[in-house]
Order: sequence, then C-alpha cells, then structure tokens
Amino acid sequence: MREQKLKEYLENSLTVEEFMLDWKTSQQKIGYETSSFPIEQIEDGEFEITKDHLIKICNDLLNENLQAFDVQTIAFVFISSIYFTWDGQSQDGKIISEIIFNWDNPTIGFDLTKENFEHWKKYLETGKTDYFTKEALKRKFRGLKKNGLRGNS
Repeated sequence: MREQKLKEYLENSLTVEEFMLDWKTSQQKIGYETSSFPIEQIEDGEFEITKDHLIKICNDLLNENLQAFDVQTIAFVFISSIYFTWDGQSQDGKIISEIIFNWDNPTIGFDLTKENFEHWKKYLETGKTDYFTKEALKRKFRGLKKNGLRGNS
C-alpha cells in the first residue's frame, strides 16, 4: 500500500476502486495462505485525519466497497505512519483515536461488523455513543467464554 494513494483516496482524488486496485496489486504472496502488505511511506510533511475521513471509510465499508480486513489494515497504516496524524488532545481527536484503535485491534475491542460500522459512523457524526461501552465489551468477552472461546480479557 502506498501512503500517497491512501491520501488521494481520503482527499477524493482517487476512487475507492482505484485505491483498492493499487493496494491489491502491491500485495505479495509469501505463503500458501499468507500475504505481505508492504507500506510505501511518505517521508515529508503530514496529513491530518479528520472525522470526515473516517466517515468516508465507514460509508465505503457499509456500501461493500471495503472489507473489514481492508479497514483494519488502513487503521494499522494510520497508527504506524509518521505522515498521518490527528490531534489526540481535542474532543474530535479523542474520538478518532478511539475508533482507529478499535479498527486496528478487533480482538481486544469491538468486532469489525457492519452493525458496528453503522454505530462508529453515528459516533463520528454526533460525538455521542451509548453503544461502545465497557459493559458492551464485557458482554462480548463473556459470550466468548460462554461459547468455549478464549478472549483477551
């Protein structure tokens, strides 16, 4: 994945289809069921992620132009990049940080389901959520234990 193409996608100068084509062609198969996703970083400057960028990603997932794994990889790029930034001290920045962390870590946070993306979109639009609570996470991990699966709790 090239950070430049991700930036262009976020700026609407590249369609989601063009972005995904670029990303898919950069994948390298390294095993039977394993692929590598090298990230070509932008070295100079920075690009500030806004709530509108995350709403765009939610919309593209909800419209089935992106898959959950794609969003998880984008979140990883945001976190690991020195180019993509956001103000983690502002109220909007705290919401952005929380959502990107959840997208990058679904095994310890909320699952990357269509329903959750609808809730994340609403959270981004309104700044209010009664869905993503500690109690909801507890229910998730209790359900895993009840079904004989192990969670990271």
